[in-house]
Amino acid sequence: MLIYNILILIIILKVIYFLGTYKLYLNNGRNIIIALIPLYNIIILMKILKRPIWWSILCYIPIIYFFMYILLCLDIISCFVTRNKKNILILIITFGAYLIFLNLNKNIKFIKENSHSPELRSLIFSIILSFIIKLYIFQIFFIPSSSMEKSLLIGDFLFVSKFNYGIRIPITQLLIKFPYLRLPSLKKINHNDMIVFNFPNDFKSKSIDKKKYYIKRCIGLPGDNLIIKNGLLYINGLLKKEKTNSLLFKVQKKLKSFHIKRNENKLISLKKEIIPNSLKETNIFPEDKLWNRDNYGPIYIPKKGDCLYLNKKNIFIYKDLITKYENNSLKLKKNVFIINNKKTFKYLVKKNYYFMLGDNRENSLDSRYWGFLPFDHIVGKPLLILFSTNEFKIRWNRFFSLIK
Repeated sequence: MLIYNILILIIILKVIYFLGTYKLYLNNGRNIIIALIPLYNIIILMKILKRPIWWSILCYIPIIYFFMYILLCLDIISCFVTRNKKNILILIITFGAYLIFLNLNKNIKFIKENSHSPELRSLIFSIILSFIIKLYIFQIFFIPSSSMEKSLLIGDFLFVSKFNYGIRIPITQLLIKFPYLRLPSLKKINHNDMIVFNFPNDFKSKSIDKKKYYIKRCIGLPGDNLIIKNGLLYINGLLKKEKTNSLLFKVQKKLKSFHIKRNENKLISLKKEIIPNSLKETNIFPEDKLWNRDNYGPIYIPKKGDCLYLNKKNIFIYKDLITKYENNSLKLKKNVFIINNKKTFKYLVKKNYYFMLGDNRENSLDSRYWGFLPFDHIVGKPLLILFSTNEFKIRWNRFFSLIK
């Protein structure tokens, strides 16, 4: 239904474009049919308006084409009338539809005045360039909590690459919501990779790219079996050495008391207390298991193409995956599962999923509490710390530090 609506919208826009521009093609000795041919009509329009041909590419980049639309409308209106504040205001109010009136009006003649001021051109292109960089290349991410301490500190500003794991095309474009699409990735996600993602459990926003930003470390990959025993992490049966500088965890195996020096040279003895495996922690995922943050699992992390055999013991593990992340209906009636109104005992997974942990696991809202991370929620990979502040102090030693 969504794709159908988008196709209808594209057809409507093409009709509006034709009705608003075909005279430009005719007055420049071009065949009227050219105004109907996608992409080629834009290339010819650039030649008519004496603009760079490569502008045509910008007209097809999501989000960016809205700014190009404004730029071209200002150019086109100058081909019909002398551009002034009144005409520009009408053009903006009608969102460009004023061009149709000008194009169909026999009393308005075509004139060759199609250059706008260098200041306006520079302003619009500065906006376009900033949007291209922010949406498709990199983004600055601020660390607001201590969940990744000490690898990352509150007040760190990170340079996050959006192309490492594949550029995600913006889903929400003004009032239009497009299907999920991601360009090919430069590298695969590995164990211990730090990842910025949209928080999957933020259901206040229905669109993925409008959910809150989180940063955690990828501990479990699609197809992994994970278990935490007495605070120690095992992946596929092997003890996992976690990449963390946290004071609480870098002596994780010994689990002994240690001392931290605080202000006024006072020493306070701290001991990491392991929650017994018989004690259920509140808000743990899934809701029906007697697990806690130090004794968690075993749990299987689904991968694309997996056939999950459903039963009462695992349904709460995969319920969100089936309903919220892959948009299916799910019911249980008389010990029979009904997915999309069909009785079944299995489900074919459509996406890859990941298990995320914070380096400071004592103070981290991660996959132990909200479940799996779908691949389509991943934003990018943090590469370095640009700068860092601690209240009113600057941490000069963290400037341009590489993130591991």
